[in-house]
Amino acid sequence: MDEMSPGVMVTICALMHFYYLVQLLHINNSDLAHILAALDEFHVNKHEIITAGVCQEKGSTAIDNWHIPKLKLMQSIIASISNSGMIGQWSADATEHAHITEIKDPARLTNNNNYNSQICQYLDHADKCNRFDLATSLLDGKLSIKNLEVI
Repeated sequence: MDEMSPGVMVTICALMHFYYLVQLLHINNSDLAHILAALDEFHVNKHEIITAGVCQEKGSTAIDNWHIPKLKLMQSIIASISNSGMIGQWSADATEHAHITEIKDPARLTNNNNYNSQICQYLDHADKCNRFDLATSLLDGKLSIKNLEVI
């Protein structure tokens, strides 16, 4: 297949739109309606992917069904968000970003020995640098204490 059919494109766009919407930090009723519309559009057009033979198993055998566990979960996402709020696996979670900046990036700078102590040393150094930058910015008048947010 050299080019994507319009039906396959619509299906993929609807699915990507769904994934994008469910990652919102705050979801209201209007957002839920948009999520449902994207999911409905996916389901209306998903046959286009099977028809195009895009989904294949091992051995290049075309898949002719949608027995995919994650898709089954998608059916209950609206009710789950309405009842419980955001579902962690769908969100671009801040802790995931923190894990990258606070653990993975410092770990890349280590010598692959004693990760814990080296990461702690890196984080301690970064904290001292941030405090120094804050103090010098306050002294230079670049920042006002009134504009700082206390965490």
